[in-house]
Amino acid sequence: MASRKDPVSRARGRKPAPVKKPFPVGFAVGVLALVLFLGGILAYAATNQGIGDKSSLKYAQHQISGLQSSSGLGRTHKDGPLTYPDSTTTPPDGGDHNATPQSCQVYTAAVANEHAVHSLEHGAVWVTYNPSTASAKDVAKLKSLVDGNTYRLLSPYPGLKSPISLQAWGERLLVKSASDSRVKKFLDLFTNGPQTLEVGGTCVGTTATGPVAAAPTAPSATATLAPKATATPKK
Repeated sequence: MASRKDPVSRARGRKPAPVKKPFPVGFAVGVLALVLFLGGILAYAATNQGIGDKSSLKYAQHQISGLQSSSGLGRTHKDGPLTYPDSTTTPPDGGDHNATPQSCQVYTAAVANEHAVHSLEHGAVWVTYNPSTASAKDVAKLKSLVDGNTYRLLSPYPGLKSPISLQAWGERLLVKSASDSRVKKFLDLFTNGPQTLEVGGTCVGTTATGPVAAAPTAPSATATLAPKATATPKK
């Protein structure tokens, strides 16, 4: 019988030492890559939601190259002249405006920004041209595209930095010629299009041209005071 001190017996009675498994680096990298891939898909879907829906604003915006889009525009009705960014060279595509919209028709003189912007809120497209750089042929073509449509208006815009500019609420397109295929596409997509904020709002209001009327002045304090009654002398 082997002694308890026999090294062979002692070795046989020992439990095997645990084997340390290496960290599965490849598996972790694969999981991380999968998470990033799925996250990218979700981010893309969230960013481009609506592109496939032909009635959505996202779809319309992706159909026209060079389109300039704005957001967060004011919508308050205000009297008198208003200030719009870069309005000396670029017609506004939204913002606070006069309570009266500009009637949709063809104008041969400039109209007030404040009235035209209200029309944009109702779904109109405002077509403008620089009378110094747009050709007579281009103006005639623009007139044919606007005339008779109850949600389109055309007017000259002196100082416009491009021969032609088209505006819908929050959308603008600058072009050099009325024959540019994007002009008709803009009109088709944004006349009463998905950018319309007040669906059903009419494009009928003022037909006046020139600057907007000044805001009415409040009556002075002295004018609002009732005259003091005078005592009738006794006879």
